[in-house]
Amino acid sequence: MFKDAFFWKAMMQKYNGDYKTASKSFKKVKSLYGRKKNDYYYLKAKKEIASCSFARRQQNDSIENCEVKNIGDQLNTTNSEFSAVKINNDLYFSSLRSNKVGEELEIFAPNEYKVAIYKAKQEGGWKTQNKLDSTINSMLSHSANGTYDSIHKIFYFTKCDSLSHCEIYSSKFDGQKWITPTRLPDKINQKATTSTQPNLAHLDGKDYLFFVSNRKGGIGNLDIYVCQVLDGNTFTKPTNLGKEINTMDADITPFYHSKSKTFYFSSSWHNGFGGFDVFKCVGTPENLSEPENMLPPINTQWNDFYYSIDNEELNGFLTSNRLGVFYKKGPTCCNDIWEVNFKEDPKPDELVIESLDDLNKYLPVTLYFHNDRPGPRSMDTTVADNYLTTYEKYKALQPTYRKEYSKGLSGVPEMDARLDIDDYFKHYVDKGVKDLELFTSLLLEELKKGQKIEITIKGFASPLAKTEYNVNLTKRRISSLINYLRAYGNGEFNAYIDKNADNGAELTFLKIPFGEYTANTNVSDDYYDQRNSIYNRKAAVERKIEIQSITFAKKDSIYAGLTVPNGTFDFGKVNKGDIVKHSFIIKNTGNNPLNILKVVSGCDCVSASYEATTIAPGATANITIEMNTKNLIGKHVKSITVIADSFPRTKRLVVTAEIMEK
Repeated sequence: MFKDAFFWKAMMQKYNGDYKTASKSFKKVKSLYGRKKNDYYYLKAKKEIASCSFARRQQNDSIENCEVKNIGDQLNTTNSEFSAVKINNDLYFSSLRSNKVGEELEIFAPNEYKVAIYKAKQEGGWKTQNKLDSTINSMLSHSANGTYDSIHKIFYFTKCDSLSHCEIYSSKFDGQKWITPTRLPDKINQKATTSTQPNLAHLDGKDYLFFVSNRKGGIGNLDIYVCQVLDGNTFTKPTNLGKEINTMDADITPFYHSKSKTFYFSSSWHNGFGGFDVFKCVGTPENLSEPENMLPPINTQWNDFYYSIDNEELNGFLTSNRLGVFYKKGPTCCNDIWEVNFKEDPKPDELVIESLDDLNKYLPVTLYFHNDRPGPRSMDTTVADNYLTTYEKYKALQPTYRKEYSKGLSGVPEMDARLDIDDYFKHYVDKGVKDLELFTSLLLEELKKGQKIEITIKGFASPLAKTEYNVNLTKRRISSLINYLRAYGNGEFNAYIDKNADNGAELTFLKIPFGEYTANTNVSDDYYDQRNSIYNRKAAVERKIEIQSITFAKKDSIYAGLTVPNGTFDFGKVNKGDIVKHSFIIKNTGNNPLNILKVVSGCDCVSASYEATTIAPGATANITIEMNTKNLIGKHVKSITVIADSFPRTKRLVVTAEIMEK
């Protein structure tokens, strides 16, 4: 009889953070309304099943170095505070507060119980200073959502005569008093509708007004609109932000951060943790990316909205009824204003690097690439690209990866595919850059001490192109890393790489381009199946290089130098049963004779011979690797390790081949 009771039960389970149980309840709701597939409850239940799946996967994830804390009892009360916006050094906010409210929340003077706009200053903490005068805060209406235009001359705010009818007004402060507010024209304040929550933004010489309205022609009960401010009280025709942002539910509290070109709003429809969540989109007002949940600690299972940012910084404010609000009865009864602070990446504790092992513990550093990047459609082995430039271009493709990898899917599978891509970029691509930044700074400190260091870099690729092409591609990727080091700081690594540093320190690289030989065999190599060959997470994980190890020599050491100009060789395609050979050149770049102590093979199918066990300083000798393919088939990577009394102590020589049946 009361099918909607199941719906509200499911909603309460979600608000309580019990996403698994809530998902089961929403499936029940979907079944109950199955004959009315255009009904709100059916569509909402369908969406909430996906949203609960999102919340379960993401509830333990969070924004790094972000802290959300209650702004304090010098501003918040046990009533309701919301809509905080920092303008210059002042904080404007709205509040429904009164001295004539009892302990049981009885309202003794209903006519005086109105929402009003207040101003606060920072005095050790944010402290309420005053309520704006009666020109703004009329006793006949609620006043809220105060904000200035881009040059802080015109103050926009909302006046409501009831919860269901609001309009947007503007006023100026002449230095002594507020000028009588002016109602914005009918194209903003359509008759018999609500217009509220104004936000002004300045971008590329233009002023924009974002606002919320329930006017006809919208998508849900409250949609977000934008128009351009032409001059004073003149505006272009408002445009609905569209179905990517606006939904069947309320989409509210718009805020555009001009400096980062990021749009923030709150919604109870898009995938979230419960109630209203804060979302962000990147782009211009005319072209915004699809919404992205801001994640904890900004979002919770309760209502989180009115997100705003100081235009010069990333720190800001939000409104929430999360646990920790000031209250008289229920612990989540009322809204408080919360500060959002982004801290700098924590600096590691005083790092004491005393040995090879100390620095190697920060390895491997793994760096990822888009398909066929850098240097696409080329057989070159070097590029001019700096890895950070490559990373930034790759990161910009994240929306494309989400779209392509989820193509053809719907509901929970579609959402899971998009989340897989988001996880990959956050936990692999972005993490690689952070690891690289830390490792690079530590590496530079060791070189400044006069160390001679060799870095082993291995390259990988997904199996979309031919073997020879992929080997060269991985070499180009290694090249981009070396370019990054050369561009680091003020070119501080160049003297070490070029072996002409005043302190005698040197930085050399052992490059091992594996090509596709270790790629996941489940990854598609069909170019026309781009979802699986390019945009598949498994394929993306294969496209990488790794800084895997480093070796040291003290600057004053007298040593033999074990150097191999080219430590890899690809035999290409060979017939099963063939015996193939290749000779590697070993050079002694040190000051002492180099003695080869041992050569260790990684496989019975590979053996090595060498013409000399001792190599004089500056001299060269050959080591020949012989590979017997009798018991091999398919693509193989084989190696031998040369052990000597030198720096470095070992050198790995690698051969690759694709062995075919005759």
